Amino acid sequence: MNGTWSLDRQPRCALTLLVLLSLATTGAAQTATLITESGTGLPVMYPSYITEYDGLLYFRGSTPPGGTDAELWRSNGATAERAADIVPGSTGSSPAYLAVYNGKLYFAASTSGGTKLWQYESSTGTASQAPGESSQASLPEELTVYGGILYFRAFRSNIGVELWKFDGANQTPVDIFPGSGSSYPQHFIQYNGLLYFNACGQVNQGTELWRTDGSAVTNAATIYPNNGSSPEQMAVHNNALYFSAYDGVHGRELWRYSGGSASLAADIVPGGQYSSSNPNGLTVYRDKLYFSANDGVHGYELWCYDGNAARMVVEINPTPDPGDGDTWMMDSSPMDLTVFNDVLYFSADDGVLGRELWSYDGNTARLVLDINRGQYGSGVSELTVYNGNLYFSADDGYVPGLMELVPKVWVLAVPEPATLGFLALGGLGILARRRRG
Repeated sequence: MNGTWSLDRQPRCALTLLVLLSLATTGAAQTATLITESGTGLPVMYPSYITEYDGLLYFRGSTPPGGTDAELWRSNGATAERAADIVPGSTGSSPAYLAVYNGKLYFAASTSGGTKLWQYESSTGTASQAPGESSQASLPEELTVYGGILYFRAFRSNIGVELWKFDGANQTPVDIFPGSGSSYPQHFIQYNGLLYFNACGQVNQGTELWRTDGSAVTNAATIYPNNGSSPEQMAVHNNALYFSAYDGVHGRELWRYSGGSASLAADIVPGGQYSSSNPNGLTVYRDKLYFSANDGVHGYELWCYDGNAARMVVEINPTPDPGDGDTWMMDSSPMDLTVFNDVLYFSADDGVLGRELWSYDGNTARLVLDINRGQYGSGVSELTVYNGNLYFSADDGYVPGLMELVPKVWVLAVPEPATLGFLALGGLGILARRRRG
C-alpha cells in the first residue's frame, strides 16, 4: 500500500475538467472527472464491485498498460490507490462480490490456494483469508448481510454449490439440495424481515423462490412446478416482492409476491410461453417500479409499473426493425438504474452515440454525458452514489495497444433537479422522445 497517499475522507473538486455539458436554459454545468492513481496520475482500469466502506470507495481495479493485475483499490473521491496487493505481480487476486460486515470488508479473492473468502480491515490496512477455512468453502459469490450473518453461495465437493453462513469465525454450509447436488442460491434480497433468493431444492424441481429466517430454509413459492420459474431481478415495492419469472404460460414477465403466494403482475407481451418481455434492472423511483423490458415492438426500453399496469415511459433508441433478425439494434437496454438527487440515472444506447450516461426526471429522459464521442459509446456501468456524487465506470477512448474499451472510474457532479433543463452538447440539442399514455 502506498503510504504517501492522504486519507482525506472529504470529496475534493476536480483539478482537470475532462467533460463539460452546459444547460442551455440555466447556464449551470455538469462535469465528469476521471479518478486517477495518486502519485502517477494514471487511470485505474476495469473498476468493478464498487462499494463504500469506512468512508471510502473500495473496488476491484487494475493498472496500465495490460490491466491484468486486478487487486483491491480504494478512493477518497478524488484520487485512488491500491488498498491491498494480495497476489503481487501481473496476475492479481481478482477480488469480487465486496460486502461490508462487522466493521470489515469481505470479498472473494483468488490465490494459489483457490478462490476463498477474504477480509480487509481498514484500521490496519491488511487483507487476510477469512477464518473458518476448515469447512473448505470455495468460489464464494453474492455476499449479502442478513440478521447479523454474512450469507453467500459457495462450492464444496461433497455438497455442491450451496448456501453458506459466516458469523465472523466459522463458515457453515446450508445444504438445500440434499447430497452432492447443487441448489445454486442467488439473487438475495430482504423482504418482510426474511432473506429471499432463488434456488433448486430437489431433482426435477427447477429454480424457484426460497427464503430463510436465519434458521430454517423453506420454499416460498413454486410458480412453474417440475420445471422452475427462475425468479430473478428482485426488488421490494409497496410491501411486495417483485421479480422476473417464467411460468410456462406467459413467457418471462413481471411477477409479484406478497408473503403468501406469487401472481403475475404484468403480461407485457401476451401470446403464450414463448412471448417474453424479460423485465430486468427493477428499481423503485418516485413510488413506481422502473425497469428495462421489450414489448416486441420497440426493443428493450425504459418501462414503469405503478401497481396496476406497466407502460413504456420513453423510447431512447428509435431505430426501426432492420428486418434481418438483428433486433438488438433497436434496444437502448437501460442498465444500472440508480436514484440520485431525486433523478433516475442509468446507462443506455440511443443507437447513435453508443452506451452512455442518461437520466430520467419523471417526465423526460436526457443524455447526461457523451464521454466517448462516436458510435461505440463509453460503456457506462457500476453506478454508485457516494458523498453527494455519482460514481461510475466508463471509457473515454481507446488505450494505445489495446483493441478494446478500457473502463475507468469517473465521478459526476450533478446540479439540483430544479436546474435540469434541455441539454446542449457540442451545439447539438439531444432530447429523447417521450412515450405518452
